[in-house]
Amino acid sequence: MKTVPISDFRQRAADIIEEVRDGEPALLLQRSRKVAYLVGSEQYERDQAELAALRRGLFLAEVREAEQEYRAGATSTFDDIEDLIAGLQG
Repeated sequence: MKTVPISDFRQRAADIIEEVRDGEPALLLQRSRKVAYLVGSEQYERDQAELAALRRGLFLAEVREAEQEYRAGATSTFDDIEDLIAGLQG
């Protein structure tokens, strides 16, 4: 990943954006600190889709685990909401 000081970005924005569009992400620095990542829109959309798929997979794994616990009788019951909240916190 290319690092680009903000001052360089101001002078060469069109060139840097073209490089990003061609698949070369850039990290913008201001006073040597990271301030922004530039990625092409297609890459961003692919990353978001992959993240959503991973989250869905994790959710489904947690659902399967909860179903197995339920079938095994590993459940808890609570008489009121305060007991439920206390059980979740502790």
